[in-house]
Amino acid sequence: MNKANEVSALNTARQILNISRLTMLEVIRQPISLLLFTFCLLFCAALPLVVSHTLGETQNLVIDSALAMHFATGLLLGGYAACSTLTRELRSGTAAGILSKPVWRPVFFISKFLGIVYVLLLFSFGAALTAVVCARTVAEPFWIDKLSAISLLAVFPLAYLIAGFINFKTRRPFASNAFAWVLILTAVVFVLNGFLGPELEPTAFAAKYRLAVLPASLLVTIATIVLCSIAASLATRFETIPTISICATILLLGLMSDYIFGRFADSNILAAFCYRVVPNWQHFWVVDALRNDLVIPAAYILQTCAYAFLYICGCLLLGINAFKSIEME
Repeated sequence: MNKANEVSALNTARQILNISRLTMLEVIRQPISLLLFTFCLLFCAALPLVVSHTLGETQNLVIDSALAMHFATGLLLGGYAACSTLTRELRSGTAAGILSKPVWRPVFFISKFLGIVYVLLLFSFGAALTAVVCARTVAEPFWIDKLSAISLLAVFPLAYLIAGFINFKTRRPFASNAFAWVLILTAVVFVLNGFLGPELEPTAFAAKYRLAVLPASLLVTIATIVLCSIAASLATRFETIPTISICATILLLGLMSDYIFGRFADSNILAAFCYRVVPNWQHFWVVDALRNDLVIPAAYILQTCAYAFLYICGCLLLGINAFKSIEME
């Protein structure tokens, strides 16, 4: 009996791994995923060159804008990916074909969610590195580090040229290769700039970086995964536009949760309920700490991760329940 349970658990783990990997590849191969990824990183890379009249607050403005773009683009990417991998497959009959095999519906749903999370982690990794390099570009008021600015902007045409060449020679998908090369070259730029100063002089690694941006980016990444869990649950019932619209509404309500619900939570049952149900995005937004050069405590990050984990579990349980009762076409 124990051996049979072990075999069943192993088969389930293999199914989750295979379906989530295929989901990740499917999302990355979508041109809109590449466009969102490129737009987010290119927008952040161009920020140091376009911001002005900031009264010495250029670095803070660049970091704030980069994290906000990370958050907003993560919402669009997660919402689109959830709908493209769940709603579209339900409508086309692909999901019915997979579930006709010995695949448990909750396993299928969780696997799809994990595949989207893999994509969001890759996207967030690139966004975080870009934000750190951009912060270095404007580390000094009224001055731009040309090395980091030029090298970061060069990532995008070079990645697209490499992906285009690979597509021409091997016929491999352009979108997924471009996505991968943008990520790889961004990491290369991060490492090279970490060892070089503005005048190409060798320095200790990350001596010129403001690494406090990384914990802030981590919290934003966790927030995008929470939004992804909401989008995945909604995608079992709604199309792409309604799903993204509802997620955007939840995002706005959560940003204003303290003001709209929090101040009435002690005296109004409905306000208290909404205050606890709507995710409070302020827990994930620590820009004020960065502005004041405060260290984000590890204990705070762990508490926020626990809050996000419980919220994600609740959303996924609702999504699994909705997915169980849906009729396959």
